[in-house]
Order: sequence, then structure tokens, then C-alpha cells
Amino acid sequence: MVGSAYGYDSFYLLAQDSRGRPIAGVPFIFVRSLLYGNELASMPYIDYGGVCHDDSLDSAARDAADAEIIAHARELAPKLRAKRLHIRSLRQLQPPFEVSTEKVTQHLVLAPTVEEQLRRLPSERRNRLKRIEKLGLSVEVSDPTEPIGLADLCAVYSENMRDLGSPTHGRRFFSQLVSYLRERLSLIRVRSSGQVIAAGLAMNFRGSMTLPWTGATAQARPVYGSNALYWAGIRLAIESGCHTFDFGRSTFGSGIYEFKRQWGPTPVQPYWSTLYLSPRASAPRQRKSLQTISRLWRYMPLGVARTVGPGLRRGISN
Repeated sequence: MVGSAYGYDSFYLLAQDSRGRPIAGVPFIFVRSLLYGNELASMPYIDYGGVCHDDSLDSAARDAADAEIIAHARELAPKLRAKRLHIRSLRQLQPPFEVSTEKVTQHLVLAPTVEEQLRRLPSERRNRLKRIEKLGLSVEVSDPTEPIGLADLCAVYSENMRDLGSPTHGRRFFSQLVSYLRERLSLIRVRSSGQVIAAGLAMNFRGSMTLPWTGATAQARPVYGSNALYWAGIRLAIESGCHTFDFGRSTFGSGIYEFKRQWGPTPVQPYWSTLYLSPRASAPRQRKSLQTISRLWRYMPLGVARTVGPGLRRGISN
């Protein structure tokens, strides 16, 4: 999906047992960037992934499979002239990988019913949801491949990313995403007076639901549009039979982190592990050029940000 959206090469590394049966695997994307240097990454643009294992493997077998796959990745990266090998996982890698714990995700264990989940929420969240009802916000869940809905998502997401100082993914990225993962995705839109003020893609995988790509406009803040969006995601997760709602990554202690924390989840630490293969290589987020772009991007006219953004975003694996 990422390869077809941005024209990148994909590499799928597998570990096999003595009978040649696949027991573990991980996808790598070769992210090319003239500005920040080429990177072999698993997985770019999402919070974490790491090696996928056969459910029959015990801890020792998983460790052995991980070691085999990562050894092959370390051989592959220099052949591609990558400056970095980057792996995002819930399992921490050992030196010579440098590990960042800057980002934290939060997992909410779901009640069996929406009514029980509502009772479990902190009183402050319940009061916000009551306020949303009085303000007359409407929420709809739809097929993400529907063109108008996808256009609404892209419009809200790109505006939100511009306001955060980050280049946006473009329409092609999301079109490829929903084309490949249609059965696992739902589109959620929040409206106020008929206008879409918040939107997000909900992804359901093995009993866990998350909202990896969301956006809310400035008009959403005074009417609690983000609260309506995340509550709709939680409701959808319960109605879909999920056991966990994953709030996604944020920086510990940030305003976004605190917003998510107030729903009552448990923090979970992802590990972003990087092996630098060039003496001058550095993480893109540490580059002064990226920091300058981020500061200036907030003032970019929205039309320009939507046009130029995807070309910059494709080279930033975050």
C-alpha cells in the first residue's frame, strides 16, 4: 500500500521453521528522501508494528525469529545505501540500535456494552458527551471508499496537519489505503450545522481498534468535535466486538496526551529503534531544517499546504 502510494520499494522478510513453514515476518519500506537521507523502515507513517509471529511460538522462539529477521535487515539496508534502519515495535531492540521512547500510546480495555463503557468513563468525559448532545453534533460511520467521504477526510486531515506544522498525506495515499484495507476500515465524520468539523479512519485488527489518521478543524474545538469523534470510535469498537481501543501515539505530557489520558486508558510504550549506517546520519526530527519547516508550515496558505505537502510528507517516515 505505502509502496504504491509513494512509489517506494517494499521488502518482506520471513523467518521459517525447519520444514520451511513461515513463522514470523515483517515488512520494510525503502523511504527515499533527498532532504533527510534514505531509510529502510518498518513501518513508516504508523505508530508501531514490528515482527509478526505465528501464535504457536513461545518467547524464546519469537526472540530467535526476531534476531534472524533483523540480521537480514541489517544486511539489506547498506545494499540499498540507506542511511538508517528504523523499526517501530512494542519489543525493544538492543544496541547498536538507538531507542527512542518519546512517543507513548494508550490502550483502553473496552466494556462489553456501550452503556457499561459510558459508566466507566471519568465524570468529566461523561459531562462532555452530554454537552455534545445538547450542541446537536451528528456523527456518521460510512464506507471509506465513498468519494465524498474520502474527500471530507482529506480536507479535515490536511487542515489539521497544517495547523500542527506538519506536511500532510495526499488523496492518493488515502485512496490506496482504503483500497487495500477496505474490510478493516471505517470512516467516521462529525458534523456541526451540516459542516464536517472532525473526521478519522477507524482500523479494526484482531480485536483492537484505533484511529491512526484523524483531523479536527478550528471550528471543532468549542463544540468538542474531537470528543465526539473518539467516542464514536469507542462505540464502533464495542459494536464490532473489539476488546481494546488504541488511542495512538502522542508525546508524553503533551496536550494531546492529556486529552487521551482523560478517557481512562493505560499507557503503553512503543520503541522506535534506529541503527545509523552513515556517520552523518540523524533522525529527521532532529534536523534543524525540519524544525524550521514545521514552524513556518503553520502559516502556509491551506491550498499551498495541500499541494506541496504530500511531496514533503513522503520522505518523512514519522
